[in-house]
Amino acid sequence: MAIPCVLNIAGVRFVLPETPHATTAWPEAFHDFVCEAGATDLVCKICCPGPDEALTVEPPQPGSHWQFQVEGGQFVLTRRAVDGVPLWRILAPLSFDSASVSWHPQRFSAVYGDFVKSWTFGFGLALLVLRLRACGGVVFHGSTAVLDGRGIICTGVSGTGKSTIARLLHAAGAAVLSDERPVVRQWPMPVCDAQLAATADFRVYGSPWPSSAGFALNAWAPLRRIYFLEHGDTNRLTPLTPREAFNRIIQVATIPWQDATLFDPCLKTIETLLRLVPCAVLSFRPTPEVVDLIRQDR
Repeated sequence: MAIPCVLNIAGVRFVLPETPHATTAWPEAFHDFVCEAGATDLVCKICCPGPDEALTVEPPQPGSHWQFQVEGGQFVLTRRAVDGVPLWRILAPLSFDSASVSWHPQRFSAVYGDFVKSWTFGFGLALLVLRLRACGGVVFHGSTAVLDGRGIICTGVSGTGKSTIARLLHAAGAAVLSDERPVVRQWPMPVCDAQLAATADFRVYGSPWPSSAGFALNAWAPLRRIYFLEHGDTNRLTPLTPREAFNRIIQVATIPWQDATLFDPCLKTIETLLRLVPCAVLSFRPTPEVVDLIRQDR
C-alpha cells in the first residue's frame, strides 16, 4: 500500500496522497519539512481528484487572480491565470482540517509542471495560511532568526533589506529560519477568543518558501521582538506602540481579505501579538554592527 507523503510546516501536518500527477522530487527548500516525525498539533488531509474538465468550460474572470468564497460553511479558493482561466481550486470546510484539490487539465501543468512544484508557489502557502487562520497563526513577509535563544522577526515592504539582515544574522551565528515567509503562532493554540486575549506567548517558525538568501529551516523559537526594517545612515532602534506597529504589520501579513469570516480571526491574532511582543523600527546599515544592536535590545 502506498504511504502518503507528509509535510510538517509550523506545527501543521499536511497529509498528501501519493499521486501520479507528481513527477518531480521535492525542491531542496522542502527537504527539511518532508518528514513523518516532528511535533505537530494541527492536521490538514489533502485529497486530489486531479484534473477537472469542468474548469475548462468555466467562464474566465480576468482581474480576479485569487477568488475566495465562503458559502454555507464551505470554503472555495480558486487561483486564476492572468486571462482569468482557473488554474486550480480548493474545496474545504471552514476548519480546513481537510481539503480537496482539483486543477485545469492543461493550464495547471503548463504553469506549475506538476502537483509537487505547485507547492513552491502560492498553492502551498495558501493552504498553510487558511489552516492557521482560526488557530492563532499568521504568515508574514520577512526574515526570522533565533539569536541567543530569542526568536526575532525582521520585516518590511520589498526592498527594505530582509535578505541582507538574514545574511548578517547568519554570519553572526544566528539560526535563520526563513528569509521570506516566517510563520507566527500563538502557543498554546487558542480555542476561543477569550483564550486568544489571555494567552501570553507566541512562537515563530521557519517555512519552505525562501527568498534570495535561501534560508528554510524547520524549527521554531519563542518570539521576543518584531523589527520593521528601513535603510539608514546609522543603526538605530525606535520603539513603536501597538497602534503604530499595527499600521506597519498589516502591510506585510498574508491575510485573505475577501471575506470577514476569513480575515477577522487573523486580525484578532495580530492585535494580540502586538500587545504581547515589543516592536520597533530598525534603521540599519548593512554591516555586522547591526546584530550587536539587536543583541542589546532586551
